[in-house]
Amino acid sequence: MPRDKVAGGRFLKPFGIAGELKFEAYLADDYPPDAFTVGYLAAAGAKPEREIYIAGARHLRGITWAVQPDGCGSPEEAAEYVNREFLIRRDLLPPLEEGEYLHQDIIGCAVYNESGERLGEISGIMETGANDVWIITAAGRRELLIPATQEVVRQIDVPGRKITIHVLEGLFD
Repeated sequence: MPRDKVAGGRFLKPFGIAGELKFEAYLADDYPPDAFTVGYLAAAGAKPEREIYIAGARHLRGITWAVQPDGCGSPEEAAEYVNREFLIRRDLLPPLEEGEYLHQDIIGCAVYNESGERLGEISGIMETGANDVWIITAAGRRELLIPATQEVVRQIDVPGRKITIHVLEGLFD
């Protein structure tokens, strides 16, 4: 995904007969879907990314919303959106606080221990409630799971795509 855009959520499936879709909002706590009227429908296969407008959005429950793309008037027209992400221009979001990062800033970063040994690359993030858990993958090794806590994470260099961690005793046993 381009770094100038952020995935705001994903269209799930048609909802009703008027062209609405169920929508999983990735950023619902801070940026609900009804806060954005313009965005981009992510590319999928041969279908290119394109600008779209949101005519309406209403909260259903949890992180699920009913979203009405402008010009989408039937379940058949809604099918084009299914399983595609809704992208938001990053410059439209409020600036992040010091030490705050979006998942897309962290995924793909190389991870090193304090001795400078490369452990792998962050391939995913699990949200556990207490703290995130980063999934590190490296060729020829099993996945490593590290808690994204101050005790473990020593330095995050997003522009350099590098993260340094303190390996606690027993962390990888």
